[in-house]
Amino acid sequence: MGDSGETHIRHAFDSFCKKVVRNEALNIQKKYARFRQRQISMEILKQKGLDTEFYYSEPNMNSSGSFIVLGIKIFISNEELSNAIAALSSLRQEIILMSFFIGLNDREIGDIIGKSLGGVWYQRQVALEELGKYLGGNYEAK
Repeated sequence: MGDSGETHIRHAFDSFCKKVVRNEALNIQKKYARFRQRQISMEILKQKGLDTEFYYSEPNMNSSGSFIVLGIKIFISNEELSNAIAALSSLRQEIILMSFFIGLNDREIGDIIGKSLGGVWYQRQVALEELGKYLGGNYEAK
């Protein structure tokens, strides 16, 4: 292969890499934009007269349920919720904990546990319905 062929391949690969990096940067920007939309500034709360004290309390190890997912120990202080999650199958427990307590999306969870995006979504919906029944609520999947 001549120099022009190698040069063409080099330029094509360079262009491909730039597109991948640009698209990943756009995805990250979109993710953070969605995150910022969901957050409320403490200054806004103070302006609206909701300047009550916020505090963090250490979880009580004796009265809380604990689960380990991805090497992260998750404490749930609500005993009823902890028991409801413990009643789920191990797959559904992992999906609920990764989704709501660690904050992963369905695609990320699917990559970790080896399930498709639709499979993770379905298992999460079934788990939420089971939790709703266990906790006495009327949860309807959306």
